[in-house]
Amino acid sequence: MKKLSYILSGLLIAGSSALFSSCGDNTDFWGPHTLTDDEIAEMARQDSIKQAQRERIDADLILEYTVEFYLSANSYDGGEVKIDMDKIASELGLSKDELGKALNGEGGADVTGFAIEGSTHADNMTSSNSGAYWGHWWDKDGNVKNWGDEAMVFAEFEYTEDGEGIFHVGQYPGHLVADQQVKFIEAIKYQDKRVAIVITAIGRERGEVKATVVASNKLTVETAPNDTYATVSVDGFDADAALAALGAGSWAEVDWVCTNADGSYAQEYSADAPGFWYDKEGFSGAWGDNASVFATFQEGMIWIGQMPGQMTEGSSVTINFSAMYNNKIVENIITVNIVGYEDPETAPEGTPASIEKDFTLTKPYDAEWGATEEIDVKEDLRQCFKMTTYQIFKALKSGEMNMWCEEVGKDANEDGTAAYTADAPGYWLGSEGQRVSWGEEAIVYLNLGISEESLGFYSGNHPENCNPNGQTIKTKMIVEKDGITATFNITIDIKAGQ
Repeated sequence: MKKLSYILSGLLIAGSSALFSSCGDNTDFWGPHTLTDDEIAEMARQDSIKQAQRERIDADLILEYTVEFYLSANSYDGGEVKIDMDKIASELGLSKDELGKALNGEGGADVTGFAIEGSTHADNMTSSNSGAYWGHWWDKDGNVKNWGDEAMVFAEFEYTEDGEGIFHVGQYPGHLVADQQVKFIEAIKYQDKRVAIVITAIGRERGEVKATVVASNKLTVETAPNDTYATVSVDGFDADAALAALGAGSWAEVDWVCTNADGSYAQEYSADAPGFWYDKEGFSGAWGDNASVFATFQEGMIWIGQMPGQMTEGSSVTINFSAMYNNKIVENIITVNIVGYEDPETAPEGTPASIEKDFTLTKPYDAEWGATEEIDVKEDLRQCFKMTTYQIFKALKSGEMNMWCEEVGKDANEDGTAAYTADAPGYWLGSEGQRVSWGEEAIVYLNLGISEESLGFYSGNHPENCNPNGQTIKTKMIVEKDGITATFNITIDIKAGQ
């Protein structure tokens, strides 16, 4: 006989002496009890019932899908799942368009998108904790989790203009391992009807590239140092010839690769897809202090951008940014030479003199960190300081020129330069227009957008701290160099959200 022992404990009940009579008449006894076969069988039966209840999905219609995608250590890439909107709408007694718009958050039918927990199959009525009106982050067990250490995959629903219902399924970078499966359940409720969409997400490891180089292009780019991630095109790249050499029907079918230091090919995009960051030796790298440039392919052209502060005049790097299709590679070996900037402007004549100007930046409240249109102050600053746009840009980047909030020298760094709290030069502002750090006091940001060719102010509201019904902030920005000042009295007028 199989034996299970446990220590009896709990409340004494009437008739306990009868219960323990097998342990000796008229004896009070607490001790080990051996379960009978019948008791063991009953416990197993009850456990199986509970397990079946946990595994049962409470839905009138259950649809199952699988999506596979490549693992990524640094991106949220994944794949798409097209769900059967016609079948779901029919089950719920709605038109497909009514259903899709409701799940997009566009109103109409009182449809609820929610989640079903993987471990217990209990309802989780949170409609979303991801970036869509309906969608969730999930842990390894298919339970709803917020973005963070335990999150594995996410799903975000979109009803497209073409009438398709799509779940965009992605991953938390670096959390999945090869061939790991995460099964999760997104669900819909309308009146007394329920539909469950069961999606199994599988992360796959990329295989080693085994391809033949069918064409090789040696290309050169000359560009000035740039700290704004601006890109320049690579002249000489023939997109049509490259596509023909690969034998691909379109660029949508083509993948891009670059080389690792050991000579192997890197396939996982680390810059704007399809694109890669490169280290200072020209091999596959990542954004950061050891980065040199990045390459991307857009609209039939290769574009090169720089890591701010890393590529100085006279520096150079050679990279491999190659197109791959059906075991064929068109190799692009690109040498990026950083040359001195040729200033197209002539500084205005005369003596620098301080100026003052008033203007208003206006935009409706939004929750997406959107910015106002830029107010161009290039000519104001050129005339004030008698400098070219490029000279002003360089002076602001180096700290020779500063932009202060409210008062020159206020809240300066230890070295006397302005301590910016938003994109430099710029600040987060409180309700009185004062300089604040990003956080609970921050209502709007106000930045001076700068480049070699442009100088302009723009602003935007904090989605949580700014009043959605509108809020007006007044402040003073003072651009200063060697005691000469350009003072801008700025009103930021955030209108009620649309």
